[in-house]
Amino acid sequence: MPPNLNRQGPTPIFEQITHWMRQKIHTSEWANDHKLMSESDLASAFNVSRGTIRKAIENLITEKLLVRIHGKGTYVRNKVLLEQQPNWRLAGFSQDLISRGISYSTEVLTKEIVTPKNEIQDLLNLQPTEKIFHMYRLRKINDQPVLLIENHIAYEHCAGIETIDFTENQLYVTLEEQFKIQFNWARRSYKSINADKAIAKHLKLKSEAAVMFLEEHYHSIDNKPLEYTRAWFDGQVFYIKAIIKRADEKSDLTNIFH
Repeated sequence: MPPNLNRQGPTPIFEQITHWMRQKIHTSEWANDHKLMSESDLASAFNVSRGTIRKAIENLITEKLLVRIHGKGTYVRNKVLLEQQPNWRLAGFSQDLISRGISYSTEVLTKEIVTPKNEIQDLLNLQPTEKIFHMYRLRKINDQPVLLIENHIAYEHCAGIETIDFTENQLYVTLEEQFKIQFNWARRSYKSINADKAIAKHLKLKSEAAVMFLEEHYHSIDNKPLEYTRAWFDGQVFYIKAIIKRADEKSDLTNIFH
C-alpha cells in the first residue's frame, strides 16, 4: 500500500516517495531483484504524475538501490556483488571494495584475547597455554550486512592488537604495517552451506538460507601458520570469477604425460 503523502508539507512529494521506497528496500520487504510496477502504474497508485515517480526512481538509481534494465523494467539491486578470483590477493574483500569505490562499514561484534579451542590450537600450531586474538566483524554495504568474518591470530605476533579500532582500520594492513607480520601464502577453500540461526540473524537472512562459507589459513615466509579466518557471505552477492588460459592447460597436460 502506498503511504499517506503530506501534500501540504515542506518535503517535496518525490522525496517522500523516495523515502518510502528506500524503506521498502532496506527492510527487505522489496527483496533483491524485486521488479517495480511500471511508472504509470506507480503514478496512478500514488495519484501523482509520472515525472514525480521518475524523480524518486532516479534518486534510488543514483544510490545504487535500483537498476533500470532497458526493455524489462526497474529492479531492486541493493546488494553489491562481491567478486573473488581463485588466486585473489591476501588483503581481503575490503581492498576490492575500496578499489571499486564502494562504501562499506564494519561493525565489530567480538574482540578478545582467549585460549583457543583444540581445533584452532592445531591449525595455528600453538601450545595449550598460548593465546589468540579472536574477533568477529560484520561488513555492511548500503547498511545491509553482506559478510560475517571470524579471525583467529596467534597473539604472540600481535600483542596489543585488542586496543585497535577495527571499525576504521583494516586488519591485514594493520598486521603487516604495525606488527610487521609478513604473510607469504594462504590456503583458501569455499563451500555452500545453509545458514544456522546465528549466521542468518547477523546477515538478516532467512534461517537455512544458502550462504557461501570461506576458510583461509595464512602462513609466513617460513611456512609458520599465523592466522585462521572463517567467513560467511550472503549467497546472493558472492561469486567466483576465473580467467582460463588454454596455454596453461596445454602446459599442465605436457607435464602430466612427460
